[in-house]
Amino acid sequence: MLTHLNVKNFAIVKDLDIDFSGGMTCITGETGAGKSIAIDALNLCLGERADAGSVRTGESRAEITACFDVTDSVPVHEFLNENDFEAEDDEIIIRRTVSSDGKSKAYINGTSVTLGQLRVLGELLVIIHGQHAHQLLFKQDYQMAILDKYADLLQERQNLGDIAGEIRSIEAKISKIEANREQYNSRRELLQFQLEEFSRAEPKENEYQELDQEYSRLANSDEIISSCEQCMNHLEDDERYSALSAVQNALRSIEKLQEIDAGRLDNVLKMLSEAEISIQESYDEIKEYAGGIEYDPQRMNYLEQRISLYDSLAQKYHVMPENLYTFAEDLRREYESMTSLTDSEDELKKALEDKTCEYRLKALELSGRRRKAADELSERISSHMHDLAMPHGQFTIRIVHNPEMTPSSRGNDEISFLVSVNPGQEPGPLNAVVSGGELSRISLAIQEIHAEKVQTPTLIFDEVDTGISGQTANVVGRLLSSLGNSAQVICVTHLPQVASQAHHQMYVEKKVENGTTTTGMTELSEEGRIREIARLLSGDAITENALASARDLLSSRNTGCR
Repeated sequence: MLTHLNVKNFAIVKDLDIDFSGGMTCITGETGAGKSIAIDALNLCLGERADAGSVRTGESRAEITACFDVTDSVPVHEFLNENDFEAEDDEIIIRRTVSSDGKSKAYINGTSVTLGQLRVLGELLVIIHGQHAHQLLFKQDYQMAILDKYADLLQERQNLGDIAGEIRSIEAKISKIEANREQYNSRRELLQFQLEEFSRAEPKENEYQELDQEYSRLANSDEIISSCEQCMNHLEDDERYSALSAVQNALRSIEKLQEIDAGRLDNVLKMLSEAEISIQESYDEIKEYAGGIEYDPQRMNYLEQRISLYDSLAQKYHVMPENLYTFAEDLRREYESMTSLTDSEDELKKALEDKTCEYRLKALELSGRRRKAADELSERISSHMHDLAMPHGQFTIRIVHNPEMTPSSRGNDEISFLVSVNPGQEPGPLNAVVSGGELSRISLAIQEIHAEKVQTPTLIFDEVDTGISGQTANVVGRLLSSLGNSAQVICVTHLPQVASQAHHQMYVEKKVENGTTTTGMTELSEEGRIREIARLLSGDAITENALASARDLLSSRNTGCR
């Protein structure tokens, strides 16, 4: 629960330091005194968006610090463990600063945190019901959220939202394929034509280089043969001046020297012997090469036609002739991928059908659980309406299941809150049937039931009793006080009947000092409460009758503070 709140330089607050206790605490004060400022500051401290306007005029920054006792809050401790925070002595200190340029920082137990982390923790610590919260009851999304929270269906909604996201992803892929279908078909037809042209040409890997080399060889066959004959003559055929005869003569000379000085020229003898062998092998290879060179007019004609075909295709497709094979392979792979794209579209459509079927089954299960919870919640709200001076009130939650709705985390249900407050009146939409005061009471009934379902230790009600008076206000006060027996309740009110039921009461007062407006908040003593409740009853002129009535109201309050 909230144990302490310190506010500095926020709005018209200079320095506000408040201790809070368990049970129900009521905040009262004159109109315009700033009764909701402390709640606004707490809201900011728990992650609400900040702006420079939050900072008190003339100051450089605002600072709000809130202390919470989390001894019995399991969800809070789970959050702290998951995020590596520590709660010393089961206490959490949250601090938020906002500078005059709109920049803000947030800390949990002295550790800097993101606003996302702060908001998650804030939702575990405090639920704030604003003074206009009952207007949200007109919105279907809010109505559905109330029912789903009551029925503990938030995880099911998350799962359904995940499936809906997958469906949207598949639909987007199919739409992309369909949007590009004309362009896709034109490209596919062009590829098919090009591949047919290449299939007739049948280019092969490295073929162009081989054709070009063979063509060059045949075109220069006479020169090649002549050069080969010259080489063979230099190597062996010329008995007097050939390389072979020169090496052989050198070998004979070395052999004679070996007889005179054995062993000294062994290495030379070895190299010359190897040279003799190499010359003979070179001669044989050149002879074999020359023997294979033969000018063939028919082969020459084939080569010229084949090379011409390569050159023609290369010019047409703006690629080098030697790259035609790779180019054709790229076209083939693209064509095959486009063919597989058709298969992919069929697979996507099948996946969409399966996911849609899965979604509808899950949505139907969700709808069934909603209907069961709706009957129970309708009965409970109707019962609370009777307690809140609407004896003939009948609350109904209508659920219409429509399988054709666009998939979303909401499922396939349309939810409506219907109410009847008079005998014989058919239940109708809230905005068409109830008055402002009746709507406030229905909203309060829903909030009380919701408070029973959550583990949030602190509940704040900011003038949710607007439009309520008389005996109904007494019932509302007792209801809030009863809530204070199981959770910490902080309520901003202008009703004496509600204020008198609180276990503690704070008074907000606005002052002007040295031309500057400030707001302060103090806890009232028992006598102070009597005078403040009397003021709420009679206005600024506090009468003896008002004081007596205030004492009577306080004497009837629920004192069972936890």
